[in-house]
Amino acid sequence: MKKFIPLLVVIFFFGCKDDIDDTIVVAPTENLEVEDFIYKVMNFAYYWQKDVPNLADNKFTDDKEYTAFLQSFNGPASLFEGLKYKAEKYSALIDDYEAFENSIKGVSLSNGMIFGLVRFSKDASDIFGYVQYVLAGSDAESKGVKRGAFFSHVNGTQLTVSNYRELLFGNTASYTIDLATINNNTITKTGSSISLINTEQTEQSVHLSKVIQHDGKKVGYVMYNSFATSQDAALKTAFTNLAAAPIDELVVDLRYNRGGAVTTAQLLAGLIAGEHATKTFGKLIFNEKLSANNSDVEITNSNINLGLSRVFFLTTQNSASASEMTINGLKPYLNVVQIGDKTEGKDVGSNPFYDYIDSNRTKNPNHKYLLLPITFKYYNSEGVGDYSEGLLPNISLPETLTNLGVLGDVEEPLLKKALEYISGQTSGSISIESKSLPASFVELQTEAGKTIYFPKN
Repeated sequence: MKKFIPLLVVIFFFGCKDDIDDTIVVAPTENLEVEDFIYKVMNFAYYWQKDVPNLADNKFTDDKEYTAFLQSFNGPASLFEGLKYKAEKYSALIDDYEAFENSIKGVSLSNGMIFGLVRFSKDASDIFGYVQYVLAGSDAESKGVKRGAFFSHVNGTQLTVSNYRELLFGNTASYTIDLATINNNTITKTGSSISLINTEQTEQSVHLSKVIQHDGKKVGYVMYNSFATSQDAALKTAFTNLAAAPIDELVVDLRYNRGGAVTTAQLLAGLIAGEHATKTFGKLIFNEKLSANNSDVEITNSNINLGLSRVFFLTTQNSASASEMTINGLKPYLNVVQIGDKTEGKDVGSNPFYDYIDSNRTKNPNHKYLLLPITFKYYNSEGVGDYSEGLLPNISLPETLTNLGVLGDVEEPLLKKALEYISGQTSGSISIESKSLPASFVELQTEAGKTIYFPKN
């Protein structure tokens, strides 16, 4: 079997036709090639393959039984859901690989307003949005949308848990938001609205990079929003500038970074802790069929040495995947101070599978499906992993919706707390008393790959 390069969210693409056991085939009269593709990938590479009865190697006695099984599902998406382990939520079936390829480069249809959604109460269906940040040069920026703004209606319709996808993610050319305020735990429309136009946007992974003069020290601050390999050069440039300062302390803001490529996480680790280049960054563990691919990955030699003994990470429950890998992977080598909220808890990673039809990696022309099953779990060099409940901060300070502050400003609450720590004005003990929302509001759990939320149970 071929060796492949594992990624949290991918940069290399490989197929499975010439790797997967094809002894069971679909009856030639059936149009089930997508379902066949999905099943064989999941049986071959899914991390929990042995724990899913429908994926057992002895599940079918002949081709007829296999075909009947595939027919019993209502299309590819239904089959895919029927093959996942329990409530596993990170594996993904993509029906348009071209859109996926653009998304991992930071390219998407967007008006530049990046937001979160919140429920009015635990059992309520109504929700409202708040702006986390705005992309430079976007329509949202040109129309004055700012971090911390609230909106409750889209195109005149109240947002709910059942309609937000259609209203906000329907690939429409534009939509209008009704602005709102929060007073006494109540959302009230202001009477103002903004019409936003969606165009193709390329989000820069390095959202902000600067040097802050604080208490006689130069503090580097980098807000990094995605581990996109296509933007590795910009990440290197940001750290080259910090090294030239040179900085005394470093704050890396990963509060909205949902992850990306393992190779870019290795690079970021090498930019932060260059003195430890080539040391083990993490261990990737696959299922039994792919156990030959279990491997250590190294901290990349970036040729940049900041000479730091510690690093500060700012996190929220949006911090996931490669963000968590970076934090966990550096703990054996640096004093890691995590400030904010606990992270999401994505301690597993994916590989992409195309439906290649030959050894030349020709994609099947009959569909555009791409499969992203969870294929491995991650541990750091000391064997520490299994953080599916999230990485706990040293200083708990969840974002407060009514006081989000300005990103990169020394008065922004999370950055301010890091600067206070640097000045010796605060301790590193974990606290779980801080609340990010008024009691009547419930923030919704993030969906992989988008800055949107689902209701908690």
